[in-house]
Amino acid sequence: MEVIPVSTGISWIDIPEAELYILCGCPADTMKHLKKHGLIIQKIKDGVFFESGPNAILLSDVPVQKGAFSNLSEFPLLHMMFKQGMHIPGHPNNKGTKPIIIGSAAQVRAQSEYFFRGQYGLAYLDEIKKAGVNNNYALEFFRIKSEFAFNNITDPGKQIDSRIVDNQPVEIKNGVYVERLNINVYQFTYKGKSVTIDLNLKENDRYEPAVSLDYHNIRKEYFSVIHIGEGDGWDINKPCMGSIITFQGKFYLIDAGPFILSSLKALGISVNEIDGIFHTHAHDDHFAGLTSLMYTGRRIKYFATRMVRESVMKKLSSLMGVTQRKCEYSFDIVDLKFNQWNNIGGLHVKPFYSPHPVETNVYLFRTPWGNDYKQYMHLADIAGLDYLKKLLMDN
Repeated sequence: MEVIPVSTGISWIDIPEAELYILCGCPADTMKHLKKHGLIIQKIKDGVFFESGPNAILLSDVPVQKGAFSNLSEFPLLHMMFKQGMHIPGHPNNKGTKPIIIGSAAQVRAQSEYFFRGQYGLAYLDEIKKAGVNNNYALEFFRIKSEFAFNNITDPGKQIDSRIVDNQPVEIKNGVYVERLNINVYQFTYKGKSVTIDLNLKENDRYEPAVSLDYHNIRKEYFSVIHIGEGDGWDINKPCMGSIITFQGKFYLIDAGPFILSSLKALGISVNEIDGIFHTHAHDDHFAGLTSLMYTGRRIKYFATRMVRESVMKKLSSLMGVTQRKCEYSFDIVDLKFNQWNNIGGLHVKPFYSPHPVETNVYLFRTPWGNDYKQYMHLADIAGLDYLKKLLMDN
């Protein structure tokens, strides 16, 4: 049994004899840190390429530390299910086992609901209708969502195994036991040997971004676009996709990916200078920085269509263990109209529906410029054309 320190708040327990590889702690950028440490490598079996990686996750007892999410299991779980092949029919690494999440009853329950919302967003037709979508569009959006889910929107209990740990030892699998010694302090035991993992951040500790950024001097322009990332939750060389719109001396974010504060700092922009956020969807690589905007001492404007806002806030509510209403109150909510120009203090914004596993809107921005307009379109996570063609019906 070997313990490998990975980054602040992240460790790895390696127990190959028990076929158990435990990711201890899963804040933002966890998968990138594991890749950078060589703990995820490509393999081939029976002519099929896949990746190695963890098959269990130890959760923090508290959802937020130092203003950042402590438990973001979405990308680690998706990695196990698809990049490792645990849930792909006929895959050589599909042995009938499920990813395992370990922790308190409260956090296991919260992570299960958060993962469910991260996969499906508004998972039921009635939820889409309650988000203000008319019946015809709601039926179409739900049909497309179901296609992305292989026509099988699945309860997280059927996808994930859990081990709820109180104050008694609990077997994870194959003779490996875990016990809580204190808040966020766990002991793992296997064949008479024990290791202790402490997920508490110390006084000066902060979760670390996996990508280092150079510093730049940004000016407030009348209208400009600053790309602050073009990667995703797996890319070890790029921050997650996002942009900043500058308009009449104001800064607006488009999405808030992991470590958004680091990106702003590299540009010499304070989070207190951010006037609002235009949000595309709820996947973690566009969502994980929301807590940074919630702890500014003021309510930052939140722009999205109501359907996207409902999807995002349901996931945020699950993750933080508070009501959806309380999450919404943390922001100054401004619901935008689909397929219409919305005037935001002179900046014109038109959101469009984009087919995706969760509710997604992409944005067209414009402002008058001479006798015409200057325009920018932000296209986040557009599905491939071949896949979009499969979504078409005969009529």
